[in-house]
Amino acid sequence: MTKWITPITDRSILDITVKTPKAYLNVTDLSRIESNIAYLSKRLSLLGYRIKQTIPIDWAKCGVPRVADIQRICESILEIVNVYHKPCEYTDLSGIPNKPLHFTDINAIEQNLSQILSLIEQGLTHDYLSRLTHGQLRSYTHAQIRTGGVTTTN
Repeated sequence: MTKWITPITDRSILDITVKTPKAYLNVTDLSRIESNIAYLSKRLSLLGYRIKQTIPIDWAKCGVPRVADIQRICESILEIVNVYHKPCEYTDLSGIPNKPLHFTDINAIEQNLSQILSLIEQGLTHDYLSRLTHGQLRSYTHAQIRTGGVTTTN
């Protein structure tokens, strides 16, 4: 299975001004994002979720990303959210492919991936929810259940 690579989620205007390595979207960033999407897809598939498996693109061989590539990345993350759960602080990525990329867009992409992994690691899965009774779930909203806001005492 593809390994999880720690995302970079703290790019700032200072990075752009000073031209630090975080100021540039490069092969390493794109490869990490693609790899983390594949990792989440595979991990969710192993947990029983029906999700399309993605094969990371080797950006060292592909060159500059096109609008279609950024759109595919955003749609892959949306597919994961639609099949699994939407994190509380999820950022809508739908407008990103239609405008010039900004460092906050790349932060949002990587933050969303990180938040999804966090939910998986907290144990929020179909198996988790199947162990709860209707009575235990009754006091929670659908949004709380989908984002892991359910706590139980056994």
